[in-house]
Amino acid sequence: MSRKLTGRQKSTLRHFAHRIGKYKPREIERMIDSIIVNDGAKTFLQIGANDGYYSDPLNLAIFSHRIEGTFVEPQTNYHRALRNTYAGFGGMTFLRCAIARQAGTMTMYTLDCSSGRLPGWACGVGTLSREQILKSGDQIPNIDAYIRSDEVNCITVDELLARSTTDDPDIIAVDAEGFDYDILSQFDFAKLSAKLVVYESDSMKPSDAASLGRVLTDAGFALIETGQDTIALRRDTHTFRASNAGKVAIAA
Repeated sequence: MSRKLTGRQKSTLRHFAHRIGKYKPREIERMIDSIIVNDGAKTFLQIGANDGYYSDPLNLAIFSHRIEGTFVEPQTNYHRALRNTYAGFGGMTFLRCAIARQAGTMTMYTLDCSSGRLPGWACGVGTLSREQILKSGDQIPNIDAYIRSDEVNCITVDELLARSTTDDPDIIAVDAEGFDYDILSQFDFAKLSAKLVVYESDSMKPSDAASLGRVLTDAGFALIETGQDTIALRRDTHTFRASNAGKVAIAA
């Protein structure tokens, strides 16, 4: 039954369940809620937004607090679903493109889930790296038979910020399946006032993850590992001071 619901319908149900105490938010959802309620965050930038619902860290906060921002999703079908998920929400910008180091076109690789034989998570592994999508072969036999490719338009982070709802978002979320470093390394976090950044560190090379970690730490963030993702949280926020990581840092 759940598969027949749209992202908007599922988002509405989750929001309602949360309001009546029947939905337990994930750690990242709790932190984002705190950044909004206690630290005044009002805007976001999400790169790799899929349909706006599936495994999404911002969905609950957007439905609960109506924060404004920019979505980036290059896949036509998910971009269409994304716009439907947030139809009627004000202050939203929807960009159908990918983010890369240079503007132009690149090949995007996805998995064809139309047969119904692939696991649910397979719909969220669209990537500009064929090498990255092949890593799912340990869980999907004969993965080559399901790989599809398409050319997508790419822009740089500078152009993205120029086209976004705001050029200095409070929250940045990136899920680019192996391209998170290429994207995040373009941001000048020392000049931006972002309060929270979440990205998929599990798909990064260890050297890239370490390099990005140093940049974020030098810019005033604390890094919190949460499974496949890393949350970079400003040390001067109430949310950090109230978190377990903040309590440890203050006591040290």
